[in-house]
Amino acid sequence: MSNLSVAHKTFLEPVLTMTGGYVLDFSNASFANFFRDLSVDIYDAERYPGFGDSKANRLRAFWKNADDNEVATSLIALADYVEAKQLAGNSGIEMSADQLARLRSIAVELAPTPDPVANAETAASFTTEATVNANRIQIEIHEDIYSHIERYLATGDYFHAVEESYKLVREKLRDITGKEKATDVFNNSAQNEGHWNALFGKATASSDAEKDFFRGIGYLHLGVQHLRNEKAHTPASPIDTNLAIHYIALASLAYDLITKYVSEELIQEIEELVTATRRGYSATRFYRAFEGGKWIDALTLPAGLASSSVRKVLKAKWLQEADFTRSYDHSNVMLMRLELVAGELTQADIDALLEYPTTDNYGNNQEAGMLEFLEYIQQLDATKISSSASDWMANKRREWDEN
Repeated sequence: MSNLSVAHKTFLEPVLTMTGGYVLDFSNASFANFFRDLSVDIYDAERYPGFGDSKANRLRAFWKNADDNEVATSLIALADYVEAKQLAGNSGIEMSADQLARLRSIAVELAPTPDPVANAETAASFTTEATVNANRIQIEIHEDIYSHIERYLATGDYFHAVEESYKLVREKLRDITGKEKATDVFNNSAQNEGHWNALFGKATASSDAEKDFFRGIGYLHLGVQHLRNEKAHTPASPIDTNLAIHYIALASLAYDLITKYVSEELIQEIEELVTATRRGYSATRFYRAFEGGKWIDALTLPAGLASSSVRKVLKAKWLQEADFTRSYDHSNVMLMRLELVAGELTQADIDALLEYPTTDNYGNNQEAGMLEFLEYIQQLDATKISSSASDWMANKRREWDEN
């Protein structure tokens, strides 16, 4: 059941000209087709019971029995329909710009809160890679740290590479907890639990073993703090390369263990931002903004999205949840999310995405925006577009040109 209020319906009924059983300028057939494109059988009285069989009554039954997301999607589609007919110059529909804007804003108000991605037992997380070959360990330095110290490593300045890697760990503690000293975050015995929710995605440990793990992370950061203090209070001097690499790996581990968890709040904030942005555009304006990723330039993105760890977690989550069989709008939202983490997508990810089903239960293809999405990825990094993806793009362009 949707949460359309009496105030919403008081606005919608006259604006959609629902008196006398009508809805806008739809015939029975075009009304059914309109909703079929949204994967809805509006005349299914078993799923949408009550009222009567007129178009207005079918819409009232839909509002009563459908969920908020379905109703919001239909309101956006109705606004797009009216705007398209008005732009074509052959519409007798009288709806002002303010009324269209209000129609869209009701859809945004109805947008449901996304399902939490993590809970206390299964926090969304990412860990940098490590491999073992006999007695040699190859460890991937966290991207945030490596990108910061790369210039020092290139010149053999290992003293500053180590010092800066430790400094980055300290700054990340401050970003997450508001305090930069490990002693202030964990206390001297690593038993302070006050910042666990921010650091680990849960306020309390689920077992004694996990409590020891979190406490161990605290001790690791205490070690980094004291090791950095030694570097910060002595003149820069040559440092053994092997020792420096071990120090940097230690900093990378400490950084990784406090950035691997992505909070439900951050995920929800980003997903709600994407959904609201899509619903703020008409269909025509959206595809103009979607082209080349221009829609992203108009946003103020959460600071947490700057972390490569966060982006990799979100990439995995959104690839798993991507569904291109529901509606054009839903496909748009899925691709918008993936554009936010485009830098983390691989060629294999793109190829797998093209294997996802795109046809709904009515035989309609709901892959809207896929070509523009691939063109955006190609614009960022052409090596991520395989030969098969390039062929798909060429075939799609050819289809469009022929139609």
